[in-house]
Formats: sequence, C-alpha cells, structure tokens
Amino acid sequence: MGLTMGRGEDARAEELHNLRVALATFALQLDAFEMRANGALLAAGREASMRKASIAVQPTNRPRDSEGGR
Repeated sequence: MGLTMGRGEDARAEELHNLRVALATFALQLDAFEMRANGALLAAGREASMRKASIAVQPTNRPRDSEGGR
C-alpha cells in the first residue's frame, strides 16, 4: 500500500516550496543590500572625517599683518 498525494496536496506542497525559496532569496538579497549600504555609510563617514581632519589640520602660512592679524 503506497502513500500518494492527491493533486491538490501536490500543488500545495510545490507552492510551499516556492514560497520558502522566495523567502530565502529575499533574505539573501536583503543581507547583500545591508552590507552594501553599511559599506557606503562607512566610506562616507571616512571621507567626512578625512575632510574634517584636513580642514582642521591645514596650517596657515600667511604672514601676520602689522596689526597682528592674518
């Protein structure tokens, strides 16, 4: 006596499998997006901090005027 699924049960099992595959695919795409977004934020943060550092560290080599200002 063999166990067989009816047509309806077979279609439901296939649909469940397709939904699981779609969910797994979505999760992978979301992870990849988050990694790219996080990398872009880190890169933007590094660039911003480098700009701040270059602005803050830039020495002014202009001579003082007669009143002591630059």
